[in-house]
Amino acid sequence: MKILAISGNPKSEGALATLHDEATRGAAEAGAEVETIRLAEKDIGCCRFCLNCLEDTASDIAACVQKDDMAEILHKIKEADGFILSCPMSSGHINAHMKIFEERCVMTLCTPTKKILWVSGIPESRIGDKKRHAVTITTTGAIPNVLRPVFHGSTREMASMARDIFNAETVGNLYAGRLWFRKLSRREKKKAYKLGRSLVQAGG
Repeated sequence: MKILAISGNPKSEGALATLHDEATRGAAEAGAEVETIRLAEKDIGCCRFCLNCLEDTASDIAACVQKDDMAEILHKIKEADGFILSCPMSSGHINAHMKIFEERCVMTLCTPTKKILWVSGIPESRIGDKKRHAVTITTTGAIPNVLRPVFHGSTREMASMARDIFNAETVGNLYAGRLWFRKLSRREKKKAYKLGRSLVQAGG
């Protein structure tokens, strides 16, 4: 089983990096082949909205006019069986690294063929070749865990990206809040490790 761990973390150390590493360790020790991609270390340009990818409805992965690291990442996404998505919450949402990445994925990995009620042109995943799974990890500086039901944009957005773009069902998530004022707990680290293992188990 191939797991692609995609991190929007701009830092290589700290709470989110620790939880991400624990999740990847759990997946690896459960028998998966795990590769981590740190978006901050990649050359990924902002989407230009040129619509070149929108016009290509036949390819598994639509070509993009930008020649950067996204081409390689898109192929790794298609080959993966599961995903670990980790990102710090910024103003209640995914941060800039993850948002730019998501925008570049939308129509290169989707076609505008889905229709809901009278609305047509909604993105539909091109990679429906197999069942995939995902887990998400979110950290925040000020918002405590008790307020997660209100401030959970990052968790929801990563789950939506997994479902609608990567054709992956989210089977678990971790939210660690108020980290400006406290340290990660042993329980949170253990949960991250278990998330990685549960991702492999979901893949059967």
